[in-house]
Amino acid sequence: MSLLEGLRGALFSLRTNKLRSGLTMLGIIIGIAAVIAVVTIGMGGKAAIMQEMEKSGVNLFVLYGKSVGNSGQNAGSILTLQDGESLRRALPQVKVLLPASIEYASLEVNQKRSSAMVVGTTPEFADLRNRDIARGRFLSEEEFSADRRVVVIDQTLAEDLFGAGNPLGQQVIVHNVPCRVIGVLAKDTSSFAQFNVGPQNAYAYIPWGTWSDVFQSQRVDQLEGSTYRETDLTSTIESAKRILNVRHGTTNQYEAFNMQQLVQSANTIMRILTSFIGLVAGISLLVGGIGIMNIMLVSVTERTREIGLRKAVGAKEKDILLQFLLEAIVLSLIGGIMGIALGVGSALIASYLLNWPPLLSGWAIIFAVSFSIGVGLFFGFYPAFKAAKLEPMAALRYE
Repeated sequence: MSLLEGLRGALFSLRTNKLRSGLTMLGIIIGIAAVIAVVTIGMGGKAAIMQEMEKSGVNLFVLYGKSVGNSGQNAGSILTLQDGESLRRALPQVKVLLPASIEYASLEVNQKRSSAMVVGTTPEFADLRNRDIARGRFLSEEEFSADRRVVVIDQTLAEDLFGAGNPLGQQVIVHNVPCRVIGVLAKDTSSFAQFNVGPQNAYAYIPWGTWSDVFQSQRVDQLEGSTYRETDLTSTIESAKRILNVRHGTTNQYEAFNMQQLVQSANTIMRILTSFIGLVAGISLLVGGIGIMNIMLVSVTERTREIGLRKAVGAKEKDILLQFLLEAIVLSLIGGIMGIALGVGSALIASYLLNWPPLLSGWAIIFAVSFSIGVGLFFGFYPAFKAAKLEPMAALRYE
């Protein structure tokens, strides 16, 4: 029997039992679709993470005291403006380094009140964080140097206090101190912002000196900066922590966060999710393979007389073996192709909804096709071998 004849016979057999063939392929379809979708979505997710990191700045870092915000914080370990100046002089690899002090306070406009995180910072903040301005502008060097009473608010605060009105030039009472609105930050449309759940804090930004006057405090909650090169980030952070501990006479009192840690955490989460869903997909493929074996065994039993008749007219064992192997392979291959189509379609839809780049993996598709053929060979061999070994006379007498 030629290979072409065997394929025709396999397709005829599958068409004869369409419903049974379809149900048998279901496990293969689901498993292959899950593998393709998981790999594609995982690759798209990693690409989206890297895009957001590059947009925000992969060289960003934040230095802060371990006990920041705690009432028992050692006064000697509190960061100061002089710490930032000292680090800038000692670390030439630092591109930008600025202070940030934060206080949760109420803001009021015409008896309309809202609460926000009031941040005292410098004019470089918007560029460092890569934040866009929707209206007006950010703080200027002149306003920062003169400790002007000006404020930049975000969209959330603008909507709370001014509704659909124009906030530029309006006065806002920040912790009982009037400040003039000079700008409104655009909403954060990054992929990370889309996953924030629950109530979100509003933010207002004022010059650090103004913040110090408003809240009667000289403390610096954190130092935010970036390096010229990504490769200098880790060593710069370690050097900065050592310098801060020496300046304050402390030991291991400062911590740092950087964007690379966020990348690593996100990649770890993606890897765990991909592995878990991949395991589920593997179980589905295994169940699908067992289903193929079961159906092929049933098919051998149903066609025992046919096998006996074919052997009686001269069919060899290898012909019978090839016939049933081809049926199993065709069954799993068709299921694999349908699974690829379903997986690619699901991945593209998910990428569109998540606003992630759709990155199809050629290796995943090759693996899916190869695996589906392998499933047919592995789980179809025993039924095919059993059919090939049937004795012609016993098969012809089978009822």
